[in-house]
Amino acid sequence: MFSIDVAPFAQVHWDIGAAVGVMQRVTPDRDAGVPLPQAGPMGELHAHVALVPMLRLGPYLAYDLSPGAPDRQTTGAGLRAKLTPPLLPRPWRAWTFLEFGYARSYLPSHALAPTPSSGTGGEVGGMEGDFLDAALGIGVGAKLRGPWGLFAELAARTGFLFWGALYDRTPCGCLRDPYPGHDSFAGSLSVGVSLDL
Repeated sequence: MFSIDVAPFAQVHWDIGAAVGVMQRVTPDRDAGVPLPQAGPMGELHAHVALVPMLRLGPYLAYDLSPGAPDRQTTGAGLRAKLTPPLLPRPWRAWTFLEFGYARSYLPSHALAPTPSSGTGGEVGGMEGDFLDAALGIGVGAKLRGPWGLFAELAARTGFLFWGALYDRTPCGCLRDPYPGHDSFAGSLSVGVSLDL
């Protein structure tokens, strides 16, 4: 049997972290024939300040890319709450986190493949779309040396309240791809390094 020392958790006043990983976005309402977005790289920076022992709050900044023709890019920022109960023996830590923020997706301009009916393609202008984004996740980490640590996080995201040309399904009278769908759901797995003080 082991004992858990709560004191080191209560002494952490702030932390910062940087993570990289992979994210899979899901667009359930995309047009027929449009493939699901491919899993792609993601990165996130975050920082927390202790509100009370084991509960921290701070900003995050995230970016992910869904490979395709062209690559779909999403940038998000907002607030992140992190709850770190003393569940594991030292040097391990486990936590859960909640993120809520604003995200913007961008699809760069690109050439549209010729259609069988017209036999011609064309140039599609870049489109942007905005939405609110929320994530719930779990993490586990371990101290390496001094205040430095390594961690891994698994998260599930949902998007809502979409607006902008990228998410407008109505015909615009312009040349555009089939409707790519809303970024309604996403899952991610990331690893990173943290500084806890």
